[in-house]
Amino acid sequence: MAALMLSAAAAACGQDAGAPGPTDATQTPAPSAPEPTAPPPEPAKTGASSATSLSEPATPAASRKSCYLSVDGKVLLDEPCLVYPFGDGGYTMNAWSEGKPKNSHFAVVALMADGSADATWNADPDDDKAGDRLGTVRLSDGCWINDRARICVE
Repeated sequence: MAALMLSAAAAACGQDAGAPGPTDATQTPAPSAPEPTAPPPEPAKTGASSATSLSEPATPAASRKSCYLSVDGKVLLDEPCLVYPFGDGGYTMNAWSEGKPKNSHFAVVALMADGSADATWNADPDDDKAGDRLGTVRLSDGCWINDRARICVE
């Protein structure tokens, strides 16, 4: 009978008798999902990007230098030419980056771990690859030399 009276009273107030009533102050509310938070801000940039940091050298660029190349006693190049450095001390001498030069022999000097270098060149002046071996060269008075070749860039 008490339940019936409660239902009647609730209906008179416009409430559903099965609906939960006001919460009791002694009840703890159900935990809710935590509110999403924004990610922490990124550290401020200091002006230098990682690509130009002090630990990474900039990519070397070709430049005009005084060049000398002799192979088997014959001087093939003794004039300014375009030199493309590799960044480790090696280079391509008389590079064709701006087109084929008048004197189109060129040489590549690739440094090795022991301080010497491996040198190649294009024996055929029309060949655009330095596929002909000059052998191991050593640095002497600013030039890479061996019994066959002298390669100088200043």
